[in-house]
Amino acid sequence: MKIHFFVFVALTALTLSIAGFTQVPLAEAGENNLRVNQTSVKPGEAVIVRFTTQSGLASNAWIGIIPASVPHGNEAVNDNHDVAYKYLQGKVKGSFQFVAPVAPGQYDLRLHDTDNNGRELAYVSFTVAGSSAATGHENSLDMTERSYSPGAAMTVRFTAQSGLASNAWVGIIPSSIAHGQEQVNDQHDLAYKYLKGATQGNLQFKAPGSPGSYDLRMHDTDNNGREL
Repeated sequence: MKIHFFVFVALTALTLSIAGFTQVPLAEAGENNLRVNQTSVKPGEAVIVRFTTQSGLASNAWIGIIPASVPHGNEAVNDNHDVAYKYLQGKVKGSFQFVAPVAPGQYDLRLHDTDNNGRELAYVSFTVAGSSAATGHENSLDMTERSYSPGAAMTVRFTAQSGLASNAWVGIIPSSIAHGQEQVNDQHDLAYKYLKGATQGNLQFKAPGSPGSYDLRMHDTDNNGREL
């Protein structure tokens, strides 16, 4: 399980996997379009979102997972509530894979024209219900804040499934690093802590010195493992 945080600035996003994709109502009609293959998923299950956007959007246009209760329209408001996010980086079509939130409820994937006081262009909704798709146990990370000054103290609360290796670990990794492979995350971590067999507790970190977007990511082992 990874948790997203920012140094100086805040943001986040999310989505799922294979089969026939379902069209869901959009905030705006036209060239900006989001589709998901499932509208109901389990906590931690993969979500794939396909997108088509108008040309000329900023490189930091983004898609994020936001609780459906958050009012639509204002990018800055969505930015304060996102659970996960991904930048389009100039792409006008493609797909992203996200991990469904741990907490059951109603969520949207929302498209935005920029990460700088922009606006919401389109959305697609999905429901998270049931127990964890992977194990039936919650691997979770949580923080009271998502925006920090460089070098600030951070407390991360974790819950991990039983039976993980003693060298299971949580580390700070730049958000631009692709998710999934522990070995790749290990090459880019800025700080890390081993869980040492604990299934819950708090870990203390310091925010990176360079402003930017970072993740806290949990891994099942420090030996060619996987991101949880």
